[in-house]
Formats: sequence, structure tokens, C-alpha cells
Amino acid sequence: MKSFNISFALVAFCLFLLSCDQGGVSLGTVKYYPGFIFSDSSMTPVTRTFDLEFSEDAKQDKNCFAEFQFVDNNGKPVSTKEMQVSIGGKELKDNKFKVYSNDTEKQLTFTFSPNAKEGKHQGYLKLVSHNLDRLDSQQLTPGQQADAFQWTMHFKRTMNPVAKGLLWLLAILCGFLLLWFLLLKQIVYPRIKLSRLQLQSDDGYYVNKKINGSRMVVVTSNYKPQGKLNKLFTGRILYIKDNKWTSPWELVPNGRKKNAKINLHGKYMIDPVTSRLENYSEHKLTNIETKETVTIKIL
Repeated sequence: MKSFNISFALVAFCLFLLSCDQGGVSLGTVKYYPGFIFSDSSMTPVTRTFDLEFSEDAKQDKNCFAEFQFVDNNGKPVSTKEMQVSIGGKELKDNKFKVYSNDTEKQLTFTFSPNAKEGKHQGYLKLVSHNLDRLDSQQLTPGQQADAFQWTMHFKRTMNPVAKGLLWLLAILCGFLLLWFLLLKQIVYPRIKLSRLQLQSDDGYYVNKKINGSRMVVVTSNYKPQGKLNKLFTGRILYIKDNKWTSPWELVPNGRKKNAKINLHGKYMIDPVTSRLENYSEHKLTNIETKETVTIKIL
């Protein structure tokens, strides 16, 4: 009697160990990600092996065959525009394939169209033509189409690894920027906590500037404007410009304290002598070179 048994096996081991999904044999998951910038799209197919076993009577008949087709749960052929089955790199027309009595296995590869529905795809492997008497112990009558078994396949779209890498990089960058502006910026570049700086001399020179929140005050006769990015990431530098200053001097924060350090670079004398200016203090600043004196007040 011409009979035929068919089962699925894992390619690597050729064992009947495929997991069973609810309602059928799970063939695995086909994964796809789209192209992104210089990275091409990619489809990761699933390859499974059919283990075939014909009866001794069938093996003696070299023309003995069985033809199968992948159909959905309603018995409708699965469109190759949705799921494509291949053997040896050759796509199967209408997802049909034949096995002959001298075949011991068939290795099938499954792919999906990038536009296919994501998730579970399910159906039957249907016997569409044959010259057998029995299939898996099921008696066949002339012209009968028998459902060999039910299969389940999953299709999953994933993010392009380049896009995913850039997204992670962007997330890390955003996290660092958030940390920088909320915490680190204030630690690395502390702010002056004094309110206002007033400079005044007998020749009519007068300046009154708000210095609170600045990371530095530079008093000079020449300067280059602070760049916008530098100002954004480090804080504002307040420049006070006048030709009377033959050498620059600066006020910088003194940590968390409510005073500021004054850096004179040995070009000026300050009276009373100090290296820090406090709120509501007043000092005389004398240019060692020109002997010109300017009154400094912290208001």
C-alpha cells in the first residue's frame, strides 16, 4: 500500500522538537527591519526541514509523489505577496511543493512581504494532489484533499539597528544634556551671587551693572564677544569695556559663598586689601601703571 508520513524537524538537529503554538505547530518568527540612511533593509527568514517517510511500496514506485500547498484557516491559498515559501533559494509558485518517494526531507525557507500583517499567520499544509493510498494513517479516497497539519508563523517588524543605535545615542545625549543643565552646569561653572557692581572715578567714569547669575565678570579695554554656544553651555560672562583699563581684571564666584574673588593679576592695588568682595563693600582700585583710582562698590 502506498502511504506517506510527514513531520517537521529543526534544521540543526533534524528532530521532531518544534514547539506547539495554540492551534498548530509553531514554525518560528520571521523578522524584518526597513532601510535607514546608509543601512539597507533586512529580512531574517525562518528555515525548517520536513522529514519525509514513504512506505516501502511507495519507495518502489519512482513516480510516487505528494503535492502540498500552504493555505489559510479557510482553505484559501496563502498569497506569495503575503508569505513566500522557497526551497533551495527558489521561490515556490503559489506556495506549492512536491515530494517524491526518493525524497527523505525537504528544507523550506519562509519570508514575508515587508507590507505583510504583523503578528500571527496561521493555516494548513494541504495535500492538493497525490498518487497515494494513505497519508499519516488517514485513508484517502480518490480526489480527496486532506489537511496534513496546521501551522503557525509569526511576522515581526523591528527597528533598523542603525536607527536604534542613533535613537539610543540621542536618548543618552538628551539625558546628559538634561543632567548638565539641571545639575552639572551649576557645579562646573558656579554663578556669582552678588547683586550689582558699581565703578566710579573722579573723571566722570561710571558703570552700574547687574552681576548676579554671571559666571564671570571681566573688566577690560579689549575683548572678543562670548559665543552663543559657550554662553548656553557654560553661562554668561559679563564684559565691562573701557579704554581706561590698561590690564584686565576679573570677578569670579567663590563656590557657594555669597562673595566673589577678585583677580587683579598684580596690575592694580586694592584698598582695603582683600581678595574677595562682599555685599555692600566699598574699595579703591588704583592702577599701578597710570596711578588712576576707581571706586568699586558692591550694591
